[in-house]
Amino acid sequence: MRSILDKKGAIELSMTTVVVIVLSMVMLALGLTLVRTLFTGAIYTAGSLNEQVKNQINQIFQSETTKVGIVSEQGQLNPERGKDQCAWWAIVADVAGKYDYTFTIDPSECADATKGYHLTKAAVESWFVDLKGSKTLSANDPQQYCLLMNIPTSAPSCVFKVDLEVTSNNVIYGGSSVYIRPKAATLFG
Repeated sequence: MRSILDKKGAIELSMTTVVVIVLSMVMLALGLTLVRTLFTGAIYTAGSLNEQVKNQINQIFQSETTKVGIVSEQGQLNPERGKDQCAWWAIVADVAGKYDYTFTIDPSECADATKGYHLTKAAVESWFVDLKGSKTLSANDPQQYCLLMNIPTSAPSCVFKVDLEVTSNNVIYGGSSVYIRPKAATLFG
């Protein structure tokens, strides 16, 4: 009599194990499908963004007089706070050689205490990487670069101006400007 009860318990235990294994496999398949869908969407978005940047750079250089440009929408950028983002800029050299660049930040509105802002120029500049540098370029070959920025989540939604000046052999080669206003804070950050 005892051996029949032992077998019944063993059958119940093995059925539970089978059910757990089947449910685990279903959850694994659903998780892998979700991850694949997310990565496919991210790859498509990155490719689409790269094409948009290239198209805007081509629009900047359609004019024969434009040699330096910052990619923006009607002269303004609205980056999100708390994320590494690029302000894309481009240059086309008439002559191959070394070109120096300098970004100058004008945070005058962000320093206006009457509007409740108390930011210094140094504080705003700390949000950017590589405000000065040099590039070695080939002639008539447009090149695009990223001015990396990370605006803190605590930053006010004030407008500041970013000027780009490019020189070659200490002579101004070209320049461009853009106004940056960080996106307003949302309910969830």
